[in-house]
Amino acid sequence: MVVMLLAQGALSGVRVIELGTAIAAPMCGMLLGEMGAEVIKIETPGRGDDARNWGDKVGGESLYFFHYNKNKKSCALNLKDERGREALKRLVERSDVLIENFRPGVMDRLGLSYEKLREVNPRLIYCSVSGFGQWGPYSQLGGYDVIIQGMSGLMSITGEPEGEPLRVGLPITDILAALYAAYSVALTLFWREKTGEGQRIDISLFEAAVGAMGQWISIYSGTGRVPKRFGNRYPLISPYEPIRTRDGYVIVAIGNEDLWRRFCKLIGREDLVSDPRFATNQDRIKPENRRALLEILYSVMSGRDSRDWLKELWREGIPAGPINSVDKLLEDEHLRERRMFVNLNHPTIGNITAVNVVPKLSAAGGSVRAPSPLLGQHTREVLKLAGYSDAEIDELVKAGVAQEAG
Repeated sequence: MVVMLLAQGALSGVRVIELGTAIAAPMCGMLLGEMGAEVIKIETPGRGDDARNWGDKVGGESLYFFHYNKNKKSCALNLKDERGREALKRLVERSDVLIENFRPGVMDRLGLSYEKLREVNPRLIYCSVSGFGQWGPYSQLGGYDVIIQGMSGLMSITGEPEGEPLRVGLPITDILAALYAAYSVALTLFWREKTGEGQRIDISLFEAAVGAMGQWISIYSGTGRVPKRFGNRYPLISPYEPIRTRDGYVIVAIGNEDLWRRFCKLIGREDLVSDPRFATNQDRIKPENRRALLEILYSVMSGRDSRDWLKELWREGIPAGPINSVDKLLEDEHLRERRMFVNLNHPTIGNITAVNVVPKLSAAGGSVRAPSPLLGQHTREVLKLAGYSDAEIDELVKAGVAQEAG
């Protein structure tokens, strides 16, 4: 029986209740679902996850929402109603994990705190994701990604030196928090196997982002120099940036002196190896030397197309790559061979390409099995799982406590 479950995914047999909106908790649920967990998404009737109304819509559904909510069942319940809360408790009794990303205190006021739900299910793993954590001076502040990018220091090192601070082009702090949350759920499931006990997990976007800033915190602590925006000129390694070619750019990453010598030979400038300005990485990262080196490299590499340079660089084992747009990613032969994309048929969007599971496990690997659900698409199925009869479900729907799709 265990072998059969593992063949369906490492988390097959684990039931997750997700009270998630926007990105962090929904992405955590998505990651667990990809690895075989049954993920039941509880949404507010008539409204649903906030992300259902973000960005472009096709067939009445947000494409943004679609990405973060694959492999899930949607059950629309009004948790402000005692009957909705009772239904949730009955689901918790039959589940392993609860993920929520309300502002701290909301679940307590609903009577759905960890302490209360632990009484229902002592083995419950209760994962809270918030902007700033469950306690501390900032705990009640709103914690959207762009705010966290600024407060964590990420924007202080992103952008051109003379330009304005820039946010990363995706919700990176939400993504980091979701990864930490999924990792923590896996850890606590392992802990529960050893002890039989559930526990509370407290994940914050702020701390996830500050964790990502760790190298710069150590560098500042050791040097006393506050890191500044450096654009594409990564101050620790050179050359380690896009180099202009005849038809675009090629990124090169010369991480050691052997690569430096081989790179200089390939571009026909072995004289650079003996130039005292460029002799070692410590020499090359000096701002004035870096500027001089880039002028030379631009002059040399601008004479040929990116494709030609990449063929030679890759053949010689020198780390390099193109700057791809999203449409180019979908055409990438490596990603296609590694099955990084999957086509799904959504009931209103239609056929759409999605990103497949990232971890490649030799056994018990994950899969993208279903598109994002319509609001309330699985309400009846989920409530039956909680022990409700069809007649009782009809009453909840009639009273507005629950909602079914359509």
